[in-house]
Amino acid sequence: MLIFLSIIVVLAVLFLTARLRIRLNLASDRKLLFVGLGRSGPEFHLGERKGELRLFGFRLFSFAAGKEKKKEKRIGEKISEAIAKEKTSKPAKPKKKRRRPLKEMLRAVPQCSKALWLYFMDLLKAFIIEEAEGEIEGGFDAPDLTGQAFGFYQAALGAVPALAGRFRYTPDWTGASFSGAVRLTVALPMYRLVGRTLMLLWRLPVIKIVKLAIGKRGGVQDGEQRS
Repeated sequence: MLIFLSIIVVLAVLFLTARLRIRLNLASDRKLLFVGLGRSGPEFHLGERKGELRLFGFRLFSFAAGKEKKKEKRIGEKISEAIAKEKTSKPAKPKKKRRRPLKEMLRAVPQCSKALWLYFMDLLKAFIIEEAEGEIEGGFDAPDLTGQAFGFYQAALGAVPALAGRFRYTPDWTGASFSGAVRLTVALPMYRLVGRTLMLLWRLPVIKIVKLAIGKRGGVQDGEQRS
């Protein structure tokens, strides 16, 4: 029993210390997007409709997005056909109407909106930028648009000086063009995600949301007794 509990504790610690990672690598010869936990997860080749599944950084197997979509479509068609047959074979039971008072729903909106906004802002603050590098050379058809883009770049460097050594933009005044490479990796520690999610549940009126989701039947909330 002690060994079993120790394994659970170790696995929980490993999970909480892991990072949910999003990595974007854009270049003229490759466009990669990785989304996973640590170094494990799918890596998509953007524009080529294929990808790879990686485990601790090692490639397990490759897959094509087009084939997966066809399989999902076939499975969906089979499920739809089975549901249609079941509906035609069995008489439909009359649905019990449930009431969800609009006033109670509107009362819950401000508290839910505030809780979700705080949750979103907390997640943004919890993200860690692990890698941010880029070198872009490009321009537009009109030189004034190229100048505006270069002005935005200079303003960004002034607002965030740390970007000065990470990103470099070279304007091309001769015409429309784009070349370069961008590497961006952001990560969210799982313990921060779990903590923020628990705080969200604490802020939300969970009991009220559950009651609204269930609804009232015949003017009485489920679980309540008629007087």
